[in-house]
Amino acid sequence: MSTHPVGGLGLVRSDFGGQPRWVLVGSGALDRVQTDCIKTAELDAIPLDRQELGDLVEIVMAALESYSASLASTPGSASWLHVQHVPVGRFVAGVLRKLLALNTWEPFAAAPGPVALAPYEGLVGLRSSSSREYLAYTVIWSGIAYLLGAAAPYNPSRSAQLRNLSRANVATTEPSPLPLGLQQRDVVALSWSSRHAATLLPVLVELEHDGRTSLVVDLATDPAERCPAPVAAGIGLCSSPSGLFALSGTAEELHLPEDGHAVRIKEHTVQLARLVRLLSVLLETSGGCTQPSWRSLVRVETWLDRVLAATRPHTVLLSNDTSPLSALAVHTAERHGVNTVHVQHGEASP
Repeated sequence: MSTHPVGGLGLVRSDFGGQPRWVLVGSGALDRVQTDCIKTAELDAIPLDRQELGDLVEIVMAALESYSASLASTPGSASWLHVQHVPVGRFVAGVLRKLLALNTWEPFAAAPGPVALAPYEGLVGLRSSSSREYLAYTVIWSGIAYLLGAAAPYNPSRSAQLRNLSRANVATTEPSPLPLGLQQRDVVALSWSSRHAATLLPVLVELEHDGRTSLVVDLATDPAERCPAPVAAGIGLCSSPSGLFALSGTAEELHLPEDGHAVRIKEHTVQLARLVRLLSVLLETSGGCTQPSWRSLVRVETWLDRVLAATRPHTVLLSNDTSPLSALAVHTAERHGVNTVHVQHGEASP
């Protein structure tokens, strides 16, 4: 075994009563350990079969759909899992990577057993992201121990970083105001990044040449990502209200008691209630327009309802079809009987 640098966690074999048992400890202690051990960073670096990982993600997502999709919905009946499908899938993939890494590491594969988590460590944290706002959630190794059955009476579900983020956000129930002077438009386009704006505006200019009016709804919460003012007279621009994406709060519907429902992931059995409990963290802290909290999404749906009712378009135009905002916008448009069109970057027309 190579020398382990100080910092981070390590996994150490510590049998109890003759049964295999594993413990998460500070990696600085690994050099003094006389039994099987590995730094968690090394586990994270183990190469995995991408096809197997993808197949397992589909299995777990199907189990989540059956077990929990109906637990929380917006007033317009958009399921939490439908709206958050992509972030949830990414989080699930992170969980599976760690579980498969345990299977791949020979000492654990030869003597699988429960894992004792690191006391007081959060179960869900953040990994680095290129976006200034996007919250890239990840399961912490103590979260893996929790999913494998460890008791966690003193472990918060969120890391300290996430807890500090949520303190700045306050949930309210006051309606968000509509922009003044909204008029009927043929097309409503939704943008929340400069890339969206660069994709959508040329399309709207072409539509204006054909005599069709449009409105760009700018949902960006990062000033650097806002849509520039259109130069064509037939293209309007409105921005979402301040604070629309600043709501946080507990997603109590996803905090379930354990009920025996589980999903088998190769040699591991994971209680679905525990997995959903970790996933609730994704809904509780707002990451702006790129990763809205559940309370923000409910507020956005109500606001978009009012925009579409005022403008009565025949088409909603999007330049993203995977994010929570996109899923919510498509669902809202369908309820209004409005077509949705996705324009990929580089296309000249919808």
